[in-house]
Amino acid sequence: MPVKLFIPQETVDSWLSAERVSLEGEMLGLQGGELVMRLVPGCYFSSVQAGSDEAFNLLGKVKAKAAISALGAEVYMNSVILGETAYEVELGFVAKPVGSVKPDALVVAAVASV
Repeated sequence: MPVKLFIPQETVDSWLSAERVSLEGEMLGLQGGELVMRLVPGCYFSSVQAGSDEAFNLLGKVKAKAAISALGAEVYMNSVILGETAYEVELGFVAKPVGSVKPDALVVAAVASV
């Protein structure tokens, strides 16, 4: 299975401002053109603000927004409410390489070099 990375919204914004990447729709291209990644909106679950994570076990995980909605949760700004549990999340994207498959280590290295 190819590597999937979480890229915070803030990071994508800074890359775009510095013209280090290009963005067309949901496709993020690293300058130099050798790596294109499909971006899917997602969240990184960083902490529990109220309730307990025992039932859902989401702390430290990344989920696409579609998967969060499928759980019956609501995303509001930097929070996700699922049942009686409120999570603080970091908004961003689940990024997956498209095109010719590269070894995972090369994908991670390419993204880290941006």
